[in-house]
Amino acid sequence: MSLSIEDLEKMAAEQSFQKGINYYQMNLVNNPLIDGNTIKAEVSGSSFSLYDVEMNIDDPSSNHCSCPYDWGGICKHLVALGLYWCNDKEAFRKVKKEKAKLKNELDQLFKSLTREELTELLGEFVYENDNSKSKVLNFIQDKGKMSNELYLEKLKSLKNQAFAILMEFNQYGGGPINEENNFFEFINGMEKLINKLDIPSSLRHEIINEFMGEYLIGNSGLDDPTLDIVYSTARNKDDWELIIQHLKKSGSRYDQELIMKIYLNKLHNEEKYLKLRKKQLKYGMDYYKLACYYQDIDQEEKAVQIALKGEKEGEGRIIDNITFLKKYYQKQNNYQKTLEYLIKEYKESPSFEKYLSVLDNCKKDDKKQIKNDLISYLKESKYSRYNNELALIYESQKNYEEILKLVMANKIYPDNFSELLINKFPHEMIDYYSQKVQGYINNKNRSSYQSGAQIALIIKEIYTKILKSSSKWEDYIQNILEKYPRHPALQEEFKKIF
Repeated sequence: MSLSIEDLEKMAAEQSFQKGINYYQMNLVNNPLIDGNTIKAEVSGSSFSLYDVEMNIDDPSSNHCSCPYDWGGICKHLVALGLYWCNDKEAFRKVKKEKAKLKNELDQLFKSLTREELTELLGEFVYENDNSKSKVLNFIQDKGKMSNELYLEKLKSLKNQAFAILMEFNQYGGGPINEENNFFEFINGMEKLINKLDIPSSLRHEIINEFMGEYLIGNSGLDDPTLDIVYSTARNKDDWELIIQHLKKSGSRYDQELIMKIYLNKLHNEEKYLKLRKKQLKYGMDYYKLACYYQDIDQEEKAVQIALKGEKEGEGRIIDNITFLKKYYQKQNNYQKTLEYLIKEYKESPSFEKYLSVLDNCKKDDKKQIKNDLISYLKESKYSRYNNELALIYESQKNYEEILKLVMANKIYPDNFSELLINKFPHEMIDYYSQKVQGYINNKNRSSYQSGAQIALIIKEIYTKILKSSSKWEDYIQNILEKYPRHPALQEEFKKIF
């Protein structure tokens, strides 16, 4: 019998394999059986799921799980079953004996019941909960006897299980990772059936109403997939209008954006889109989106006017309007305006790439003054994050002294320039790294001593390989050891590198 853990790892995606390990370790594999060369079990991921799983141990590629997973490789439930077999074969009971025993017991229980009574009993079992119903429907599907009506029943069952998790997550602000995984599996199964079947409007509206109600609560952490399944369900104008009715109950700008997108992209109602969009012109991004709309319908001059207004009056992020105008003036071959907006774009969000773009697009006579202005803007900026961009500009100019100044003033870390600086300014960099080592030593704990010792190795590299002076390295370390004789942890960490 050849099934091994290596086989399972090869057959599963990395994420599924890791989840399968978790399921196995959490003892979620129930009632393990072996029938000939096929192992079987029920794998429970949470209170909302119980899957029938089986695998051929001589040919592991022959396998089945009743879960809706279909994302490549075997699912986590099959991995968990396989791991159980590989680690504890003795736990698997032989099916023939179990089946014979169960059959005898059932014969005794049911021999006095009529067909109608058996059907009634099975009905009570099926409708006891959606998990039981799913098991029966999966059994019928495996036998190839599903009808459209039964597929719709399966959709309802998946919907109920997903909805139960969603309600629970909204109530508690999230939940266990296995239940979250099950939620994704349920809605994935729903989406497949929705794409396959002709869903009656009553069921579509039921799905939309239930899931949109939970979406608006917004406490589950599952808003995006919830909205995805609602959108997948919608088929016609009535469905989209129903979604809009729900979204109108929300006060969030994000949901108002969703309404506008539905009017524009799903219902193709440009009049309603424009009415809402013009009412909601506050932020720079609002103006930009309206400008893009006018550009898409070939009203470019109107688009430019909106972008100009967004640049001047829009709150928050306005760079999208600036970039829009830059591209427009480039297309018009308007040198002065293009340069103006290139510089505005750079100043709104400076980067080395934008610096180069400005210089590439300006005339030779303007280049020197503009270059100085762009550098001065970064030097005078209150935002420390721009110092790295300034260092990249200095590097392109081979102005390494200015990079060193930024490092020595602790305005940037030397990481991206360390090799260059060490080779050009070894003594200055020794001073810099020595200060860092001393800072760690002053913290007086082992982890800081370890970090300080690692930085001291850079100093060792400079002394021994750049300056060719091993004696100065020895003097440096010896000085530290002599200065802190009563710090055993420091002595231990620095003697390692000495």
